[in-house]
Amino acid sequence: MSKYWAPFKKNSAWRRISVGMWDAPDDPTIYGYETLDAHRLVPYLEELSRVSGVKVTPAAVFVKIAATVFEEHPDLNVIMVNKTVQKRNSIDIFCQVSIPNESTGQADLSGVKLKRVNEMNLVEIASRLSRRAKKVRDGQDEEMEQTKATINVVPTWLMRPMLKAVDFLTYNVPFDLGSIGVRDDPFGSAMVSSVAAFDIKLGFAPLVPMSRVPMVFLPGVMHKAVLVNEDGEPEVRDVLQASCTFDHRCFDGYQIGFMVRAVREMIKNPRDYFVDPQEWAAAQNPGRTPEAQAAPKPAAVKPKAGGAPRPEDHASKAAMGE
Repeated sequence: MSKYWAPFKKNSAWRRISVGMWDAPDDPTIYGYETLDAHRLVPYLEELSRVSGVKVTPAAVFVKIAATVFEEHPDLNVIMVNKTVQKRNSIDIFCQVSIPNESTGQADLSGVKLKRVNEMNLVEIASRLSRRAKKVRDGQDEEMEQTKATINVVPTWLMRPMLKAVDFLTYNVPFDLGSIGVRDDPFGSAMVSSVAAFDIKLGFAPLVPMSRVPMVFLPGVMHKAVLVNEDGEPEVRDVLQASCTFDHRCFDGYQIGFMVRAVREMIKNPRDYFVDPQEWAAAQNPGRTPEAQAAPKPAAVKPKAGGAPRPEDHASKAAMGE
């Protein structure tokens, strides 16, 4: 019985090399990115940072966006265990931290997990992330230092089987192994890794297999670009390019669309979704006068009901764009 294809009589050198170089594709990774309108986000973060005394960064914003979407759509807060998609019981986000290594002239990549981030506002997220990142960089994070000490004594040839064993014990063994130094779910629901510190506008990151994290956000450095404004005219505005990597075993285009629309909307209209700077300041300083608490508002936008945009509001829109 004939097939619908037939071999070439002679393949090119490149095709022969590529067949010898690669196996059949079996990677479930989905990559996507957007250029986001941040012209309201910039003054919002500046005001919130000023009144709180905490530098609130786009990385903290992406942590909050992910937490909000997971809270409103629990079926997206998942993990792959024993070849099945399982629902997580808490919303924890892992933030990667770059640590300069003066002795080698290189940089180590480490990170911190923020637990139950859905219960925090932006100031709390930024404050905890800053404190934990400083401890990691200063070598004062006991958990991270213990992990690094273990890795430094493991020979290279043993690293892969050791990591596989730790991965199995961490996720597949159904009881707590903290007493022997194996942390329970050390990475959480998603990763946020900002490349803004390296002056990178747009970058892409792979999924880390042994983290079991099915979603990685990479916000880049804020910069100026020409966008089309609400009047249909070109205008130079602050923009933020961000990419996200998804595990296709956990998400399809319909579910990814929830996250994309939430990111787009919450970056464009932060005051509709995040803590109000003046309300935050008033709560911290109840004795302030109303005049001192008042602040000019940006151009009015229609308030949303709160939380992330709902999928039923966008049922007719494509998953990765308008």
